[in-house]
Amino acid sequence: MNKRETDLIKLKKIIAEKDKDEAYKNAFSFIHTYEEDEEILLLLCQLFESEWHTAHEDMASAFQDISNPITAETLFKVAFSDFEYIRWNEYFTLQRKCTWALADIGTNEAKNYLVQIEQQANETIAKYAIKRLILWDFEFRRKVPVLGKNHYKSFAIALESYSDRLNKLPENGQDIIGYVMKNLDTIDTPPYNYISKEYIVLYLVNEKSTAASIIESQDLEKPDYSSLKANSIQLSFLSIMHHYSLREKENEESVLAVWLKKEDLEEILQKVKPKWNPDYDYFGREIERQTIHLDLTEEDFEKLVKEKIEFVLDTSDFIKEQKQYIDQNQMERLMIPKERIVDFEKPALIDEKWM
Repeated sequence: MNKRETDLIKLKKIIAEKDKDEAYKNAFSFIHTYEEDEEILLLLCQLFESEWHTAHEDMASAFQDISNPITAETLFKVAFSDFEYIRWNEYFTLQRKCTWALADIGTNEAKNYLVQIEQQANETIAKYAIKRLILWDFEFRRKVPVLGKNHYKSFAIALESYSDRLNKLPENGQDIIGYVMKNLDTIDTPPYNYISKEYIVLYLVNEKSTAASIIESQDLEKPDYSSLKANSIQLSFLSIMHHYSLREKENEESVLAVWLKKEDLEEILQKVKPKWNPDYDYFGREIERQTIHLDLTEEDFEKLVKEKIEFVLDTSDFIKEQKQYIDQNQMERLMIPKERIVDFEKPALIDEKWM
């Protein structure tokens, strides 16, 4: 008998005998151990809804950690629970953790459950759901695969499958395609409201030694972008991937994702004429849709880009990984930054003279 079979028998026994101590001792670890095991997770959901134990808050945290959509319904149910042993808690911490877990699951079903909690729960719990709904679009990097280190989560790039991407963008026409990220900053003075800031990613190729030096300076929290060199800047990931693949010095160069405030890109587009070029698919084939790239002088690059950089991420290993999937015909594993048409507040920004 293997470990899974032993644990399954143990879990069924805990539920059948209503063993409070064993539930508290094992529930959290079982959730993490069997986070993709539907049979065991459904039993753990049954345990989570039971009132005879005291492991609910630990289980809610574990369900948030694994973010498996199969747990969404039970999290919704427990958000309305009234377990006697925590009835004294006027802050409803268990229910709050349920809203966190639903938010991190991030599916439409989970979002609909949060809407129902907002509409049907008491005022305190409803406020927890409201906050998660308000922040839904800003917390999406917790809900999807990302490219970037965990401690730089604010500047991680959300990914989606290549097959999903095909349905999200037009097949032809001229559009600025790019990765835009929204972050929330808290105002330091009362009433401490949030303000939204938007950032955009520009891609460019630099020598590997330059990339390593920049990343190291960021890791030391003393970012130094002075060595970054100007060259053709792409906003479309597939465009930079195509051009990088054509270069002969692939092992000597890196593709850097450079973060700027979206307003800084607007300034660039007001001062520098972009060029329209065909975008590409994942196989390096030109498609009918066109997007822009920027050729900046060293002087413009210094003033308009280098002095305004917020963060730099090396995407080279990710690109090489995707190329391996293509070579191995594993198309279902292809991932891509979640790029969309960039929406500027000034719709007339792209002047007809640029067409």
